[in-house]
Amino acid sequence: MSPFVAGEVQFWRMDPGTWSPVLRAVKEAGIPVVSTYLSWRRHEPTEGELDLDGATDPRLDVPRFLDLCAEYDLAVQLKPGPWICAEEPGGGYPDWLLAQRDLLALDDLGDPVLGYNPPFQHHVPSYADERYRAAAARWLQSVWRRLGDHAGPGGPIVAVQLDNEPSICFQDSLFGGDYHPVAVAAFRSWLADRYRTQEEFEASWREPGVTFDTAEPPRRPDDGTSIVVDARVDDWIRFKGAYIADHLAFLRQVTDGAVGGRLTLTVNTITHPVHDVPVGHDLVRRATGALVGEDHYYLPPLDMDDVHRLARSAATARAAGEPLPWVPELQAGIWRSPGEEVGYPDPTPDEQEIWWGSAVALGFGGMNLYMLANRENWEHAPITEAGDRSAFASPVLRLTQLAERHPGALTGTTTPDVVVAWHRPDARAAYAVTGTARVPDVPWANGSLTAAYHAWDECLRDLLRRGYRYDLWDTETEPDPAPGLPVIVPAGAGIPAATLGRLVAAGRRVIRLPDAATALPSDVTRAVALLDDEGEPVPGAIVGTRISPSAEYLHVVGLADIGIAHLAFADHRTGVLTDVAGNASLDCRAGRTDLHVRRGHTTYLWEPRIAPA
Repeated sequence: MSPFVAGEVQFWRMDPGTWSPVLRAVKEAGIPVVSTYLSWRRHEPTEGELDLDGATDPRLDVPRFLDLCAEYDLAVQLKPGPWICAEEPGGGYPDWLLAQRDLLALDDLGDPVLGYNPPFQHHVPSYADERYRAAAARWLQSVWRRLGDHAGPGGPIVAVQLDNEPSICFQDSLFGGDYHPVAVAAFRSWLADRYRTQEEFEASWREPGVTFDTAEPPRRPDDGTSIVVDARVDDWIRFKGAYIADHLAFLRQVTDGAVGGRLTLTVNTITHPVHDVPVGHDLVRRATGALVGEDHYYLPPLDMDDVHRLARSAATARAAGEPLPWVPELQAGIWRSPGEEVGYPDPTPDEQEIWWGSAVALGFGGMNLYMLANRENWEHAPITEAGDRSAFASPVLRLTQLAERHPGALTGTTTPDVVVAWHRPDARAAYAVTGTARVPDVPWANGSLTAAYHAWDECLRDLLRRGYRYDLWDTETEPDPAPGLPVIVPAGAGIPAATLGRLVAAGRRVIRLPDAATALPSDVTRAVALLDDEGEPVPGAIVGTRISPSAEYLHVVGLADIGIAHLAFADHRTGVLTDVAGNASLDCRAGRTDLHVRRGHTTYLWEPRIAPA
């Protein structure tokens, strides 16, 4: 398996005269894949009048751009939506579609949902509305009728993304979208599939007389201050994930019908306030068969909380069985709206190196640098709008050279030290009393319902700080955690006692933490660690191994220039670590050596031998 490294180039926001120099710069940077959206809104501003050839605007000449990609031997991931977000008016939905008020997604008060964030908020079509689906199918079919000859094999298009950050345009909170009558009907149908009998349904909801035809989704509390997470609420949360996954499955069906399964399918998810709820990585992967990943951004300056989200996401991908964990949008540069005043500093090139290097160290094998080239509403990308290299190009070159010369450093397996129990009912309870990413606080917030989830998340954060690598055990979908490793149960986890008892009876070591601050027992070892003079993990540093069939690599990331640290291998190995970029070697004897942890990312090749004296 090869690393999947791509870069976002939104050609339709550029002067066509710059397409060639920008793509030349992409090629020179060693990026093999260009990723780009198509804005339905721009290509079909009037219903039924499509322009994919630049007749009305030369920036819309998609075949010309794809031909240029082919000339530079660049593959393409095409992302035709229907929704693309991308700081685009309507998120790429055409104005004429959103003008049809009776097909818009509704919240629990019956008001049309406003998706995305200011200043780009817009209405959202109901995913279940047949008129929306018919329009979306016509759009995608039109795209592939015109561009099908450019789709592999032989053409530059090798992958296609289904929709974008599926989340009802960031409004998939408990009482957000979608309460449209067709969505409520879909909920009732889902309930009928979930419960085997009417009696089982009534017993679960504790509502005598309720039927599959009359069941209502939950509404915000009358007093506005408290809710009960009962079976109705839990089913509604589960349905929301299934509802969005069904929309993605529909888009896959349309895409497969147009291109015949010739392309790799991808899905990018967003970072929810409550991780992986309601749209779960595993759920999306099962519904679409796509390569699924979570997008990752940060506000400078970069800190360990940002890295924690990367670590959590990589573990989630592994738990879902992802063959190549990847980040569909890994921040490169930063978004800026015209005239926007911000209260944070600009990103820096070394900070971006740390960001991308952390992703590799934590287990990702692919990433799409978003944005690779500047465009409207974006600054500090590695390539300028004119095709020149910016100061951010140097870390890109180091990344692509690593992927080309040492692919196993990105695709090799990781070695966890522990497995952490991940109990989704705790997450769903927290989700019920949490809002959106932009407005997470709600009047019905309840700390008792979020406590177990936050303890779990803090446990993961603390493991990262203490230098432990972890995998996740999804207690709802996996019968037992991976064998051989201690199972960590965070404080307050609602896992049934019988489940944990079964593990103990089978001889598994189960460690129940009373709180997130409690350290693991001293005999729970780290396969590799960076330690200070007192033998404690070095703050602000990450170390991770990647093991491929032919080589083993060590990634060291410093969020600051830390200086000398002690590297310790639990297996007391002896050999040599060679910096793959600078070729400097370190002699490691009995599992110990000292190394300089700089601000940035360094990759070492491990060779099991003694360095010459």
